[in-house]
Amino acid sequence: MEQVIYEDKPRTDTWVRSVVWLPSIILAVTAVPLMNKSLEAGIYMLCAAVAIGLALNFLVIPTGYAIYNDKIPVRFRGTLSFDMPFSTIVGVRRARWSTFGVNLPTNMSQANAVEIVRKRRLAVTITPADKQAFVTNFEQVFKEWQKYQVK
Repeated sequence: MEQVIYEDKPRTDTWVRSVVWLPSIILAVTAVPLMNKSLEAGIYMLCAAVAIGLALNFLVIPTGYAIYNDKIPVRFRGTLSFDMPFSTIVGVRRARWSTFGVNLPTNMSQANAVEIVRKRRLAVTITPADKQAFVTNFEQVFKEWQKYQVK
């Protein structure tokens, strides 16, 4: 039976949101001079800019993290989520400056970054608001989960 042990929201940074919206801003600025030549093309470009910005905002920036008794889901807007079962997780550690894996950016500071190391899969880097509480709760639940696994 799934049970929520700990929930946290990401530490959100204005700079990250700015970077996510940057492609849309560039498209919108480019659309203005295009409207002088073709109003229809300019409107299509503005619509594309808004759609790209919303899509990136919904699909790239997480809205919450949780620790269940058997998995860690990363939640996005709406009903989207990305689950990491404990069977695929080796452990968590402080994220390094350069990581190869799935980076879910919410903060430019590395101080809150946690890297979830996984077996034969890409590591996942997240930035919970309370890094220490997240790591402590995960380690506690993960050790308990490992006790009940058949070797």
